[in-house]
Amino acid sequence: MSTVMYYPGYSQVQVKMNLTWQVIASITQEFPMVITTINNHNYVAGMQIKFLIPLAFGMQQLNNLRGQVTQLTSNTLTINIDSTNFTPFAYPSPLPSAYTFPTVFSDSSGPYLPPLPLPYANETSFEGAIYNGGEV
Repeated sequence: MSTVMYYPGYSQVQVKMNLTWQVIASITQEFPMVITTINNHNYVAGMQIKFLIPLAFGMQQLNNLRGQVTQLTSNTLTINIDSTNFTPFAYPSPLPSAYTFPTVFSDSSGPYLPPLPLPYANETSFEGAIYNGGEV
């Protein structure tokens, strides 16, 4: 079971990161496949993941596939998927002005992943000032 938590003063992008969506920087064409994320992902071994790869980035074969994290570092994931015959993954050049980032995300079937801590106290946001009776 997964739940969505709303933190007043927390931007949508940061909440996405809290919900384990991560932007992909690169994907290898090998078995097992290795994904590098833009940020530290905070994933754990055994987690089941899925992919959202927009057409402009190639490697469309990953869409709708599920994989399991078998090894990891702070910003890489080794996944039990054979991508040797997939089309290459690459950022388009020039990058379109409006596009969806290629992402990897948990499909909620792996081990529990606790929410990331908020970067600032709630009082430092506009919403925090409202929720705290105008006290900043």
